[in-house]
Amino acid sequence: MTDKEDCLLCRVTYSIFERFPDVPSGMVINVETGNFFPLATLRSYSSGRDMVEALGVAWACQCSEDWFDQQFVLCDSRGNVLRDTYYTVRFSDNRFMHGVTDAEGRTRRYRTNGARSIHLYLGHKQGA
Repeated sequence: MTDKEDCLLCRVTYSIFERFPDVPSGMVINVETGNFFPLATLRSYSSGRDMVEALGVAWACQCSEDWFDQQFVLCDSRGNVLRDTYYTVRFSDNRFMHGVTDAEGRTRRYRTNGARSIHLYLGHKQGA
């Protein structure tokens, strides 16, 4: 935990999953990406903020003033917008998320707790 008090969402999320029974094959979903991941991974986090971020509901978190919230526009070398293009994002903690740009070449918004590097890889289709 940090020295700042966590918001209600983070406290409740941590409280639920900290006490949740061990289910070896249990899975949870990141609601933003639709990706499933092991419940044990979620339970391994030491803060509600980490859990909320992993579950894809960090946009509702109110406990940090240090959030960075970025969206990117992908273009080719000529400046043409890359519409409907598959991409993969790798965060500094080696988590991956997949997405497809919209009609204006925009990615979804990515939120990090503080300044963190985000790497974008083009052409990576989820499950490929």
